Parts: sequence; C-alpha cells; structure tokens
Amino acid sequence: MNLLYSLHNSFLKHRKKNAFCINDVFFTYQDLLNSISQIRDKIVSNINTPEKHIGLVTNNDLVTYASIFALWMEGKAYIPINPNASKIRNVEILKLIDVKHVLDSTEISDYSDFKVLNTSFYNKFKGAPFEPIKFNKKNNAYVLFTSGSTGVPKGIPISFKNLNALVTALDEDEEYKLNADDRCLQMYDLTFDASLTAILPALLAGACLYTVPSSAIKYFYISKLLLTHKLTVLKMVPSIIYYLRPYFAEIHAPYVRYSIFGGEKLYKDVVEEWRACVPNATLLNHYGPTEFTVCSHYYKLELEALKSHKGVLSIGKPFNKVESVLLDSENDIVSNNIEGELCLSGEQLTAGYWKNDALNSSAFFMHKVNKGVEKRFYKTGDLCIRDHDGYYMYVGRKDFQVKIGGYRVELGEIEYHVRKHESTKSKNSLVIDVKNSNNSDELVLVIESPKFNTDNLLDYLKLNLVEYMIPKKVFFIDSLPHNNNGKIDRNTLRNLIVN
Repeated sequence: MNLLYSLHNSFLKHRKKNAFCINDVFFTYQDLLNSISQIRDKIVSNINTPEKHIGLVTNNDLVTYASIFALWMEGKAYIPINPNASKIRNVEILKLIDVKHVLDSTEISDYSDFKVLNTSFYNKFKGAPFEPIKFNKKNNAYVLFTSGSTGVPKGIPISFKNLNALVTALDEDEEYKLNADDRCLQMYDLTFDASLTAILPALLAGACLYTVPSSAIKYFYISKLLLTHKLTVLKMVPSIIYYLRPYFAEIHAPYVRYSIFGGEKLYKDVVEEWRACVPNATLLNHYGPTEFTVCSHYYKLELEALKSHKGVLSIGKPFNKVESVLLDSENDIVSNNIEGELCLSGEQLTAGYWKNDALNSSAFFMHKVNKGVEKRFYKTGDLCIRDHDGYYMYVGRKDFQVKIGGYRVELGEIEYHVRKHESTKSKNSLVIDVKNSNNSDELVLVIESPKFNTDNLLDYLKLNLVEYMIPKKVFFIDSLPHNNNGKIDRNTLRNLIVN
C-alpha cells in the first residue's frame, strides 16, 4: 500500500461524507481536503524545501489533523507537541531536533521563539486546488519523543516505509475490517502514536472519527460519545474500561463492531465483564512499542478460552511480516513457556533513536534467523513467554519503564528531576507504579524522610514533565526496604503503599 495516495483517494471518494466530529461539530472529507490544500499552500510559501521536521501543536481541531496530511504531502514530518504539557520540555524537544517552524492553530501561540505558522484562520469555503502528492518512503512521517532515563527525552523517527508497513499489516488483518459507515473513536492525544491506529484505518475506509477534547474527563466523554452517536469502533487504552467498570450495568452498545485495546496490560476479569456491554463486538488486544511503529502483535479475544498469564491477557501473535523472538541474557532463543525478552524485526522498525549512538548500540542488534540470515532487531525490554500454540504472554518490564494511561514512562526521568529539586537533593527517593482502586497503574513518589510540604516540588515537576508523568501521591518512609542483594525491594514497598 502507498499510504499517501490511498489517503488522497479516500478523501476524494468520500468527500461528501463526514470525516470528523470534533466538539459535536461535524466536518466532511471535503472540509478536510480544503484545509489540507490551504495549509500546504502556506507551507510551500513559508518553509524551504530542505527543511523536513516541523513542530505541530496538537490542538483538538480540524486544521491540526489537516496539518499532519499537509506536511506529509509536502514531504515533511511532524513533531507533535502537547499544548497542555510543560513548555520547557516542549521547547527542549523542538530544539533537540532543530525545529525552525511550528504549526499552531492557537490564536496566540506560546512558541514565538520559533517561526509560527498560524492555522486558525483557515476556513472550509476557500480551498485551493489539490496538487500532486510528493512522496518518498525514506522521508520521516513523524518523530515522537518518549521519556528518557537520563532526563533527556528520546526521539524516535518513523519513516513512511515504517508507516506503510503498519497500515498494510492492519489492512491485511482479516479480523479487523472497517467500512465507510463506521463511527470510530479517536481518544488519543496526537503525541501518542496509538492515535495513528485510530485515525488512519478510519480515514482510509471513509469512516467518521469522533475525537475527545484534552480538557474532558476521558472515560466520561467516551461513554457519552458511545451512547449518543452509537459508535461502532472503539480503540482505547484499557484504563478507560477500568474507570467505566462501576457503570457497566448502564452501558448496552450492541452496535459496536470492534473493541480494540492497546498501550497497557489488559486484565482478563474486566474484559469478561466488558463483553456484556458490547455483545456483538470483535474484541482485539494490540501490542507494540513506538520503535516498531505502534503495533507488532494482536490477539483476538475468544472468551470461551482466553489466554492469559497471571490475569493479564495475551498479546497474541505477530503480524505476518513481523519477526518476533524471545531471547535470554546470552541472546539465545528460549524454549516455549520460558521467559525471555521480546525482540522485533521487520519493515516497521525505526532506523534508530535521534542522534543517540550509545542508546542505538544497546537497543538494536543483528541476529540470525531462519537459514542463518542476519536481521536487525530491537530489544523491547518487555519480558514474555510464548506458549505451545505460538501465543505471547506479557510478563513485565525488564527495566523500570512503565506505561501510564497508555503513555510510556521511564521512572528514571522522573527521579532525575526529583533529585534536582532543593527539597529532595539530599534525600533518597524513587518512583514506583502501583495499582489504584480502579486497577489502573499510577505513579507514587517515595521519599526516605519525615513528612514535609511537597507543593513546591510538585510545581517544579509540572514545569519539567508532562502531566501523565507527575506522581499522583507522595509516600514518606523512614527507611527504604532492601532485598538480599542490597537492592531496594520495590515489591515490598508497593505492599506498604497499598496497605
């Protein structure tokens, strides 16, 4: 599949149909085409051709979505910037990749240090002619920045070759076929790569996307969209149904065709209950790291015989063109039902972290597969086991990286900033993930100290980190527990916090 041409053809074919519902306002594919054309014209007039990486403030409006496609059709990549995140961190990201221009639909942009192209004045009635698409599969489509253990965010460039491979894999999945009559949920911020698996299949099919404002209480707004607009396709992080669980008795949505999860561990018990809310839906669990372009494995949930490990549902099997192996510490393939680190190879694999040779040398490696052929693999850091049927079971993280609300978080990055603050410079502290009352993961900052007021510390963290990285609780302890190896015993600590 050629993604850009396929999108273009879908936009033209479905120009009279609704493409987006944003804040209860509908926009057609023609509206989308017009916005794309106008933004492309602005890009051509203001940005030099060699400049490839453009900042994009991810507001919840049509022109922000149109900006993605406009940049792609001009051979450029977008660097998504969350307007609600720390400006200090956002500017750091833009400077790391040497961004000069930022597209922003905010009337008064916070990013005046850069050359801002304001997109707020574009209107649907004045679209310029749609010009031929400029496409090169080697070009980057986007660069996402995830949490880094040294305190510096990690840049992950994804090319059109990578993105085409993802879309092709989803298109070839016989368990997941959208059509032009589908009404699809888009709950993700555009800084979260899972947004692409909500957006692209829907727009390629001519379906309508229903977005969720960043200011909304997500689970409540999603429930409202589901019941009011009778959504047929739900792509969500599992934590949404954990929060909806008390209201399951009030939710009856037989019109849902697909309920897809990804981004976090999916627990068997809550899915079994959720099934009653969407009795006619095909349930799917998607898995994949950002470095492998969103999605590498999927599992169709057959409730009669759900595969799980310690209550966590299987991540299933890899897509057809994905090489997936489990390796031990010596890089040897482990046998079935033996724990190993999940490693991935294929066309969806990023070329490497942005200007980070040290990290690239530790995360990517060559490995011999069938018939002695060497291929480049990525170490996900996820520990899994594979059963005798070839299904993969998620066990846990090899390091201290966790997922919060679907976002990947390096605990070390939070701890790095905690240690820089005056109140905690001389104190032992760490951040751990614990289960809250909704069975969702949340972050707790643990400080080895008598209690003190942490308002200034938390304000400092809010300036330097994105919202989902801010610990929800602070726990004080006289002495951190240690295991026999002299390492901090995190499991004991979790039990102390929970109890």
